[in-house]
Amino acid sequence: MQIAGEKRFEAAPEDVYRALTDPDEITRAFSANVLVDADGDDWTVLVRPPLPGGFRLKFSLRFDDRREPEHARLRAWGKSLGGRVSVDSSFELEPDGAGTHMRWQAEVDAAGLFAGLGSQALGPVATHQAERALGRLAERMEQAAAR
Repeated sequence: MQIAGEKRFEAAPEDVYRALTDPDEITRAFSANVLVDADGDDWTVLVRPPLPGGFRLKFSLRFDDRREPEHARLRAWGKSLGGRVSVDSSFELEPDGAGTHMRWQAEVDAAGLFAGLGSQALGPVATHQAERALGRLAERMEQAAAR
């Protein structure tokens, strides 16, 4: 299933890129739903999806194709409760006046239990979570700039 979106940040592309590739910033952007343990370009991510059951997903994540400050690609894969999820995503950043315009996309593949959710349920949830996290990240960047 393919998901995509756009976001404008009131910050320079270099600052947005740094925030998008910083494990601490990503952890705060996803709130209590995510824990990140990073070792360079390889991260381990523990996610509690906003789905019934309160289960957890453990992902391995790897950044590929980094071109600071305009592009990065990340691949994540994980499994839990008889299901598997893989995500292949990327973002593009470009200057937009005094800010940055971001385009992002992700291919999400689910199997087992997660495939049973279907793209009609999983797609909107995944898109909503990404947009919410990017909104929180933008707010944090604006608050930091105001200090």
